[in-house]
Amino acid sequence: MQRRSFALGMLLSAAGRTFAAASEMPRDPAHPGAGISADEFRRYVEAFNGGDFPGFGAFYAADVDFRGQGGQFRGRAAVLEFYRTVKRRVRETLTIEALVVNERAILADMLTELHVLEDWPDFATGPLHRGETRRSENFIWYDIEQRHFTRVRSAHYGDGTGAVAPAGAQAPEGEPAISETQFRAYIDAFNRDDYAAFSRFYAEDVVLVLAGKRELRGHRAIIDFYRAVKARTRRTIHVDRFLASGNFIAAELHSEFLALEDLPDFIAGPMRRGGRIFINTFVLYELRGGRFARIRSAEFRKINEGTAS
Repeated sequence: MQRRSFALGMLLSAAGRTFAAASEMPRDPAHPGAGISADEFRRYVEAFNGGDFPGFGAFYAADVDFRGQGGQFRGRAAVLEFYRTVKRRVRETLTIEALVVNERAILADMLTELHVLEDWPDFATGPLHRGETRRSENFIWYDIEQRHFTRVRSAHYGDGTGAVAPAGAQAPEGEPAISETQFRAYIDAFNRDDYAAFSRFYAEDVVLVLAGKRELRGHRAIIDFYRAVKARTRRTIHVDRFLASGNFIAAELHSEFLALEDLPDFIAGPMRRGGRIFINTFVLYELRGGRFARIRSAEFRKINEGTAS
């Protein structure tokens, strides 16, 4: 009886060590801080693609708030159970297209490929059919505390058929080309309709892609577009989060549109005079010579009160 109890105790102890190992991430000696380095993040993606559940699960906090394209989940166990279901029916591969990293957060421009292994008629984003391959481009925002993802949010912007950044692009280390103070001054000038001030941030050949829906090329085309929008709405942008490294900036923005007239064909959705639309976006800015060379946004959440009278 004592031998059985001893054996059972050893088994439970081993199980406890295995669980602890699954929730602890190997530390990068070159990155001793509380965040997650770019190399560590790449190891997370490699573990995910390889179906290494203890490996990628170790990056999630125990109570992680996960809001992906396939559903919303609370806690590491729920996230891993979801992915076990997914990986039985789909071969999912993540490819990093761009990455902005700091101690508090990571913004990843991610291409997702789903190779469907069996029919899945009630999949969250639409029916999947065996043999098909589906692609999706998303900005994924990872909030980080004590070297774990505490919140993961995905905002869709494309289907993977357009031009993309070089695979694995990463913001270089060092001071950002534009500081947070300068960026907030840009947003303030935008909100004040100070075209001369905010347009100075654009390169002459800047490209703006609005939530994968519309592409504008050139400094003049963007200014003309905003003049038309601001003539019909009052738009206010608030900066919620700011990440920067080298020539990349990632920002989480909240925009409010107030319709000054009836707008049945407005780009963000139909609006009646006095109606409002609220949009939460993730935006990636790529800089050249200290100016915005490419700007891409993805909608994370939209509240449409535009039909209010």
